[in-house]
Amino acid sequence: MPQTDIFTVITTMKNEGPFLLEWVAHHKALGFDHLVICTNDCEDTTTEMVVRLQKLGLVRAHETRYRPGQSIQRRALRQAMTYDEVQRADWIYLCGADEFLATRLGDGSVRALVAAASPDVDAISVSLRPIGRTGKDAGEGPITGQVTLADATSGLQHQTQRSLVRATRLPHLLPPGLAAPPPQADPSRDIRVELPGGIAFRDGSAQPQGPADYRHAQVNHYAIRSPDGLPVKTASGTEKRHHGTDVDDRLDNRDGEACDLIRRYDEEVDLWLGLLLEDRRLNTLHQRAIRWHRTRAVDVRANPEAA
Repeated sequence: MPQTDIFTVITTMKNEGPFLLEWVAHHKALGFDHLVICTNDCEDTTTEMVVRLQKLGLVRAHETRYRPGQSIQRRALRQAMTYDEVQRADWIYLCGADEFLATRLGDGSVRALVAAASPDVDAISVSLRPIGRTGKDAGEGPITGQVTLADATSGLQHQTQRSLVRATRLPHLLPPGLAAPPPQADPSRDIRVELPGGIAFRDGSAQPQGPADYRHAQVNHYAIRSPDGLPVKTASGTEKRHHGTDVDDRLDNRDGEACDLIRRYDEEVDLWLGLLLEDRRLNTLHQRAIRWHRTRAVDVRANPEAA
């Protein structure tokens, strides 16, 4: 892999203000050259924070344009493809705002993930790994240090994937979405998909057939990061209203196992968070987002039908 390869990550966000800076810090620590953040209909300070980050030269901000009935996520990703940060990239990675890639390979960077793959690889698919709390409420500070119980390493037969894709192969894939390995739009062109570590994977389906593979890398998925998270996500439309499951069941992962892989990034993430919070405007917006989420959660709990 040429040392000059450019890596770009694209995500979509709505009302993610309290968690935004940790996500940015983590993906900077992973070594991504460009972060493209698409926002829509934010009621908290997420959009203002992303705009501020763009002014600081750290991200590309995009406000998604869509019509009723359209998939906001797909519209956002299509629109993001027009930016120089994406057009000039050698590798493109799509993920959610509550997802954190981590790898045991090399120095833990996204470049190490590619270096461990075959020279002709087109996409590296990494298993999503749900992470829950230990039964205690999350407090202030980075969520990744507080929500630490992972799904067990076996038994997940159809686990969702996220893919790091060679940019030159994107024109031969179906319209972008988050799920991966990416299906082929043109089956006459071979797309080489691998699991982390250069393990060949391709069976013609859009999802792996077999247990999730966490040996070399995983994407930590913090779906609900605190007791306030579920009501706020539900009210915002980013989480479907839940079908009779107790909130604690969504938050806790008491049957899981401790997973500290993401700890290898702590030092650099802390450095990035410190630099980000030194910006007075960004720090103010971050604190406003935390207050908004607390107030919103109280309001939703008091009057759930009006949410």
